[in-house]
Amino acid sequence: MCSGIRTNLHFPTCWDGKNLDSPDHQSHIAYPTAGPATFDTDGGACPSTHPVKIPQLMFEVVWDTTQFNDKNLWPEDGSQPFVFSMGDTTGYGQHGDYVFGWQGTALQTAMDNACFGATCKGLTTQTTATANKCSVPKTVNENEDGWITKLPGTEA
Repeated sequence: MCSGIRTNLHFPTCWDGKNLDSPDHQSHIAYPTAGPATFDTDGGACPSTHPVKIPQLMFEVVWDTTQFNDKNLWPEDGSQPFVFSMGDTTGYGQHGDYVFGWQGTALQTAMDNACFGATCKGLTTQTTATANKCSVPKTVNENEDGWITKLPGTEA
């Protein structure tokens, strides 16, 4: 049974060393030669075209799906019923953008001190439990809970 859907977006960790942006907003950065860095690997060396290693950014999203653990709610053929709103059933349709939000010299301090996880000299950190208490008030009145029978915009 599912307790949730979790997705991790790993951003590139190699920079060309020259451009802060590019017309396509991505060719100035690249993944290491062995692929994206993960929890147990740094992805290996950077390609020669992007020789500068930069800090890893990862965006993680978890949706609580326990209210749908009852298999009677699932399709009759037993297939998993979860579909992203754009129609993706694979989970590969995720997207994330990094918006710079470091205050003052905090990012440079983190980079200078090889800041990883909870080991961060010079910066204040918080526990996952504290971070999970963060919430943003609703700004749009819409029904966001429950089950839909068809994707919006599709034929009946």
